[in-house]
Amino acid sequence: MKRFDMAAGRKRGIAVRSGEAGAKGAIDAIGAIGAIGVAGWIGVLGAAWPLNAAAQAAGTEGANFIYLVRPGDTLIGVADRFMAQPARWRELQALNKVADPYRLPPGMRLRIPLVHIPVTNGTARVVFVTGPASADGRELQAGMELAEGARIETGAGGTVTMELGDGSRVTLPPASRMEVSRLRAFARTGLTDAVFGVGQGEVESRVAPRGTGVGRFEIRTPSLVTGVRGTRFRVGTEAGASQSAVLEGQVQARSRRGQQAVVGAGYGVSVSPTGVLARPAALLPAPVLAPLPQPLLASRATVSWSPVAKAAGYRVVVSRDAAQTELLSSQTVSAEQAALEDLPEGELYLGVSALDATHLGGAGVVMPFAVRLNPPPPFTLEPERNGTAYGETVTFGWAEVASAAQYEFEVAAAADFRQGTMQARSAAPSASQALAPGRWWWRVRSLDAGGQPGPWSEPGAFALEPSPPQPRLEDDGGDTLRIAWPAAGAAGAAQAYRLQMASDEAFTQIVADVRTETNEGRLPRPGGGTYFVRVGREGAAAAATDATASPAARTYFSAPQRIEVKQYVRDVQGRPVSAGGRLLNRAN
Repeated sequence: MKRFDMAAGRKRGIAVRSGEAGAKGAIDAIGAIGAIGVAGWIGVLGAAWPLNAAAQAAGTEGANFIYLVRPGDTLIGVADRFMAQPARWRELQALNKVADPYRLPPGMRLRIPLVHIPVTNGTARVVFVTGPASADGRELQAGMELAEGARIETGAGGTVTMELGDGSRVTLPPASRMEVSRLRAFARTGLTDAVFGVGQGEVESRVAPRGTGVGRFEIRTPSLVTGVRGTRFRVGTEAGASQSAVLEGQVQARSRRGQQAVVGAGYGVSVSPTGVLARPAALLPAPVLAPLPQPLLASRATVSWSPVAKAAGYRVVVSRDAAQTELLSSQTVSAEQAALEDLPEGELYLGVSALDATHLGGAGVVMPFAVRLNPPPPFTLEPERNGTAYGETVTFGWAEVASAAQYEFEVAAAADFRQGTMQARSAAPSASQALAPGRWWWRVRSLDAGGQPGPWSEPGAFALEPSPPQPRLEDDGGDTLRIAWPAAGAAGAAQAYRLQMASDEAFTQIVADVRTETNEGRLPRPGGGTYFVRVGREGAAAAATDATASPAARTYFSAPQRIEVKQYVRDVQGRPVSAGGRLLNRAN
């Protein structure tokens, strides 16, 4: 990543120096204050903090630190508290036109030149990380300290947030790269002196949320310098172009060509790859979000919103905090909806903002929502997914969940569970339901002791077919055996059957295999002995299995029926001989 100089002609890596020389170096680095965004008063007056030295900070005004005088303060005491050379208190007296250095009116805004305040090392602590994120090639973890010069990168799906000593937070979304170019602080003032260089992606900042003000806070890209006058802004760079959107407060933007613009809240500015600074433009309005279920009983969801005029896309983020500094995910989409994946359990915040043609993002809408993932969904066992069940009643089974007090299952005629839905509860990990033949979907979820549900299991589809016909033997003693069974389906409806006979119950030694379109079939009479027959509707399971398989493979057969085939005494014409109304068996 490119290193950014602190001031024209100066080299990076200034050593930390205490006293007036060090402070003057910091102010020299700021340069012409107004030119890089610290001009004008920065901060919040009268911050409600504990009564200590830093508590009386009211930010900066130009090149001066503003101190709010407390009862009992003297000019010499204030100089001793803040200045590197307390003996220069007379300069404060002249600058602030103080008549009596021992009598300062409480509440007076006393100006102290930043050049006379010592500069110390600043601090930056990683407070949140998700996904791939590193600093100088080392994997980042929450709690790690970052030093000046650190180079931070986030990969696809990675985000990182770091916090400075004054509470300012800097957040990098996925696929971003940033360098901590300067990380200092003005001693005992609570003011930062920080510069960050963005080489790729975006950075969003919430600056000085404690109300102590800012000494300097800048985000630099190769084509744009954005300095803080306010508290919240976003800077991004892509393909040489840069953008800065101001969500709260005010910033001063400067292009590499020297063009400058003051940008207030609700506006943004962009710089072309050639370095041309565009005029500040109003940010796009926030979209109107469609509500999510509360709570959301799933780790994924699809969120949608109303279209925003002139929007070229939308930024969608999920965070742990309402300020959206701890990002769990960040994505850019072109349509008015987005899929949220891998949501953790707990209280979360969804943020959506519209992006214009220059990728400038507006102030988004933030919606809180809760995710509930416990008790976990059971693992479904039967009917098998995309399998086939037979009969008028279906048995549903699932794995037991230790934390579940009971279960709730649904069966529906449509995959969205909006049509023909039946719902019931069971204390056991199984249940039965009478259903009509057809295609069905089912799912199950666990309920805790208080009756609160967890997420549904993944829906499973299955086909329900009538029970297969049961064959019966009709033996008239002829050369063939007549096997008949009850007709299936509506009267007159075409139906194909498979009729098989085997010498073993497993049907590995098939003696006969015929196809018929009626509810009976004839098989050649085999030699006397024990055989097994079965019948099935051809193609009955085709909708739920492999339709390219052979007809036999796609036929669900009845249970094997055991039959005894006899050899009868025959006359010279080959007809069976009977006596007393019974056929004579050769075995008798």
